[in-house]
Amino acid sequence: MGRFIAMVMGILGALGGSQAPGFTLQYMQNLSGRIDELRPVVEKFDADIAAFGYSRDQALLECADAERLLKALCATYETTVRRYEELTAHFAALTDADDLRRPLVLARNYKSDIAENVMTQFKPAVPATTDGAIYAGGGFAALWGGLTFVFGLLGAMFGMNRRYA
Repeated sequence: MGRFIAMVMGILGALGGSQAPGFTLQYMQNLSGRIDELRPVVEKFDADIAAFGYSRDQALLECADAERLLKALCATYETTVRRYEELTAHFAALTDADDLRRPLVLARNYKSDIAENVMTQFKPAVPATTDGAIYAGGGFAALWGGLTFVFGLLGAMFGMNRRYA
């Protein structure tokens, strides 16, 4: 029974792992769209403050000392600029990674709001790429190997003659 469960879970791991490259690409498309939405606002901010001889960092520092209405306006711009910088750096990290490492880079540093949005629209598909096949193999190996180990350990602990329970 343990072998069967390990094999079924290994197959599920392969199916799940194979989706990582496709999910990562959809995540990057969503991320790119968000950056494109913020870019004109940040560029306009940069142009407006440059007309007064300010850099982006100088203007945001001065915003920290603002009061009342100006503080509210500054807070909105500061949030927008910081989000733009954060998303741009995140996109660069994903773009710089090769196809095989990209899902791992995403798993280490994803933005939950973007990932949740992508999940609502994500449709699993059979991967026809090398990296999809590698992630499928990794998912299979992780679940099948892990469960094989656990069932083998349980069998050894309880003195069963067979490899698995």
